[in-house]
Amino acid sequence: MKTEQQNRILTCMADVLNQNGFRAEVMQSENAPTLLRCEAMRQGKVAKDVVIECCFIPMQLPEEDMGLLQFFVTLFQNAPETNAAQTRKACAYCNDFCALGSFGYFEGAGQIYLKHNTLLDGSLELEKIITFVADNISVLLAAVTRFIDGLAAVSFSGMPLDSVIDQELFPKL
Repeated sequence: MKTEQQNRILTCMADVLNQNGFRAEVMQSENAPTLLRCEAMRQGKVAKDVVIECCFIPMQLPEEDMGLLQFFVTLFQNAPETNAAQTRKACAYCNDFCALGSFGYFEGAGQIYLKHNTLLDGSLELEKIITFVADNISVLLAAVTRFIDGLAAVSFSGMPLDSVIDQELFPKL
């Protein structure tokens, strides 16, 4: 997929997100892929602003008009390292219930995130591509909404995973 088409997709997606109550912007620099950055305000009972970043990964794909779009959703930063083992365990547990992507924990920054990659077919009409990307973002935000309160309880309060499940902040297996 050509860079111009990738940039057009991200720009259109920013317009769609801004029209639907998000704060979205396209960030371009000369030596890096174009980035769509979006803030989803007040997620979960913890009312945490969540940052969604999307960019096309520069790589060779089987078809010339395909693009690999990566979503990186930051739920929290600066989670205490004292709860790192429980946080990793909670992220792994949540992944069993995710329709898209996977939760992870980056200890160096105390960052809890949700990451997803998807292939886009650039030969489709722009409207179909935008709808597909918007659907991906909706499903990712549904996962954030479903798990953010439990992840906050584990990561910041040190609550054990079993207690979070008992309090119905996470679903039971």
